[in-house]
Amino acid sequence: MVKIEDLKRINLFKNSPDHLLDIISREAQLSIFNTGTQLITINEKVGALYMLIMGQVAVIRQLTPDIDVILDYVQSGASFGISSIIQGATATYTAICQEPCEVITLSGQKMIELFENNHELAYVVMKDVSRQYKRYMDIRADMILKTIGKERDLKDKVYNIKYLSF
Repeated sequence: MVKIEDLKRINLFKNSPDHLLDIISREAQLSIFNTGTQLITINEKVGALYMLIMGQVAVIRQLTPDIDVILDYVQSGASFGISSIIQGATATYTAICQEPCEVITLSGQKMIELFENNHELAYVVMKDVSRQYKRYMDIRADMILKTIGKERDLKDKVYNIKYLSF
């Protein structure tokens, strides 16, 4: 069981009413992971939603056997692993604790059950997941626009560049 106050520290649940957080709190677990703990492995099934209370997690994608790209450093308040609610989905990244981390976890299967039993909970959570996804996509689009802006030859060949952002 997790405290409602801890769930309120997670960006995904900041706008959620207490009665819905109470449902989640009864099913979620609080865990502490050491530096170097791999929470998610690329191409493997994601089993849980991870919500970071304290610490930092690197989200990494390997480009070649010698080159890894850090896609993000997940900070306190952030969550990852939402694909755990998609049956058959596998991870597109590896997530590794960069320091000791305090993490709330909720299994994807349990989350699906909660959603099926409480449509309000499903709606509120998925609405916030959508907001989070849009924010990430806007950030990625801005990064692409900045990169294209630095490449004069490429910039001249790209049409409708303003439509890269949602």
